[in-house]
Amino acid sequence: MMRINLLPPEILERRKAEKRFGLVGLVAFVVLLALAGVYFFAAFDVQTKEDELALVQQQVRTTQAQADQLAIFEERSSELQTRRETADLALSNREDWNKLFENMSLVLPADVWVQTMAADEVEGLQIAGYAIDSASDSPDLGHKTIAKMLVRLADLDQLQDVWLTNSTKADFEDQDAIQFSVTAGLTGGADESEAQ
Repeated sequence: MMRINLLPPEILERRKAEKRFGLVGLVAFVVLLALAGVYFFAAFDVQTKEDELALVQQQVRTTQAQADQLAIFEERSSELQTRRETADLALSNREDWNKLFENMSLVLPADVWVQTMAADEVEGLQIAGYAIDSASDSPDLGHKTIAKMLVRLADLDQLQDVWLTNSTKADFEDQDAIQFSVTAGLTGGADESEAQ
């Protein structure tokens, strides 16, 4: 069987065009639907990101408020550090007299009596006193005690240039003795010895 089309060619062309038009319309509808889907997905994503941004901004504001409340402590810590540095600087060259005198009391021999002691940061240390010099012992015994005292004083970190300036035989409370005087410079090492 043979098919014969009696329609004029213009109508056939119009029908083919209408079919193409319908196909183009369907494709355009699908593309439009896809674009709408992409748009709504992008809009949803943007809204989600904006919500996250709003949440982060709220957290930043809350954290900033807390930081502002704690800023006073940072300022006070800084002020305290400045005061501590000022005090350390002011006291860095200060002699620790208590430590010096305590160390001296520990190292002075038992048979040495200090009669006078004067100390300041400029003049240093001056000691005057007596050491036992028994008549029954050899005459150098008192000087050995004084020598022991000088060696022990020289070993102290706070003292330097320990010198015996005078040593003479004398009578101390009805006892044979050697009167002596000693000078020493201060090193300022009291603070250093405490730090070690």
